Amino acid sequence: MHYTGKNILLLTLTLFALLQSMIAVSAPLITPQPRDTQSLHGLSSAKAVFMLSIKDAGRLSHVLNVVEKTEKGMRAQGVNTKIIVVIIGPSVAFLTRNRRGISYKDQRNVSAVQKSIHKLKALGIRTEVCSIALRGMDIAPANIIPDVQAVGNGFISAIGYQTQGYALVPVY
Repeated sequence: MHYTGKNILLLTLTLFALLQSMIAVSAPLITPQPRDTQSLHGLSSAKAVFMLSIKDAGRLSHVLNVVEKTEKGMRAQGVNTKIIVVIIGPSVAFLTRNRRGISYKDQRNVSAVQKSIHKLKALGIRTEVCSIALRGMDIAPANIIPDVQAVGNGFISAIGYQTQGYALVPVY
């Protein structure tokens, strides 16, 4: 087979274009991560209390994951955090050791809630549960998972932490 200069040039250009398209498709797009520069400007530390009253275990699990991402995101941006989670209302039902009264369809989400709380504790995030809500749900404090501490009143906790300079993040 006889190749002319024109054929070789055309073949070279075709191979070059094919190689460029393969590189473009296989190379990951580098998208800069959004930052919270304005809101964190000048901060080296921050304190927050998340007050959670969520009656859906799947949604509570999601919110707890967002709390974890919040702590990690702030730390990645150079801000040391102190975070406390206070659980009130119907959410307390998802914190029992024996999961009494939890439907079969909610078991997976309740397990995810409890695993998330365990991960938060490993990050140094304290989780409290309101004893008034426990009584309202007929749950003894002794039946709560070990990663959670029962307090007398979740509202008092929120008031006390705010007075100590914690920002309140309510999620209902």
